Amino acid sequence: MRLRLLLFLISIPVFSCSSYLVAESSESEKSIPDSSSVLIAAHRGGYETDIADGAPENSVANIRNSSSKSYQLYETDIQRTRDGHFVMIHDATIDRETTGSGKASEMDLGELRQLYRRFRDGSVSEERVATLDEFLKEGKGQTVFKADLKPGVSAYFEEIMQVVVAHEAMDGIIFRVPYEEAGLFAIYRASGVPFSKGLLMFKTHSKKQIDDIKARFESSAIQVDVSKSDPTNPKTLELIRYAAGLGMLVETHAEGSPDDWAQLVDAGVGMFHTKTPGEVKEFLRSRKNGN
Repeated sequence: MRLRLLLFLISIPVFSCSSYLVAESSESEKSIPDSSSVLIAAHRGGYETDIADGAPENSVANIRNSSSKSYQLYETDIQRTRDGHFVMIHDATIDRETTGSGKASEMDLGELRQLYRRFRDGSVSEERVATLDEFLKEGKGQTVFKADLKPGVSAYFEEIMQVVVAHEAMDGIIFRVPYEEAGLFAIYRASGVPFSKGLLMFKTHSKKQIDDIKARFESSAIQVDVSKSDPTNPKTLELIRYAAGLGMLVETHAEGSPDDWAQLVDAGVGMFHTKTPGEVKEFLRSRKNGN
């Protein structure tokens, strides 16, 4: 049910709003989410037990693994190779994640495809470096990707969207981007790049930014940045309440302790980005059951 709701949120095309009526959100629809409705975005698919699962971070195998654990979103990272392909690599270099070394942007896809992905402890898996094409194909119907565009990749967003459209995956991916690039994405939207209300999740830290994104992009989801050392300070909680009151799905990182997570949910957080999705899932289950 929650995944179907998410797919609905991210698939509404803003260029065809005139083709149907969008009702005003009722007070109940804007109400604070309960624990059963909070979505989990597993950091790089989740890697708490990567060796036991046979599924290193940002691998095709981890798509199936993440889905089997009922994490609604698979957070991932996109880089562009020297010859114009999009690959799922997080770090500035491939040294930690693979059996190779160097920068993905300075290598051709053929070179990267010869490498194997590493587990978190450095041991070598049987998984190869994956492409965006492979992710969209494997993830279709299983998960929703929340993809970070690594430095410089936003300049190729039109090419990325060609891949997304080719896989008919508009309802299967969200791009998390910095507020500072809002102007660039407004240009993409105006130029006719395929777009939907939930395609972009901007990272924000003020009401002014939230209002701007809501006005320019009609966004259905947004990230409110939280402090690692003080994730539930009054200013942050007020900002979450503000965005949730506008009817937006609010994401934050699951920083701090379970007590902090509870305060974030009470304020209106509807999605947690987390490196420990298993722990957060157990917290939400326990909270739902009143434990």
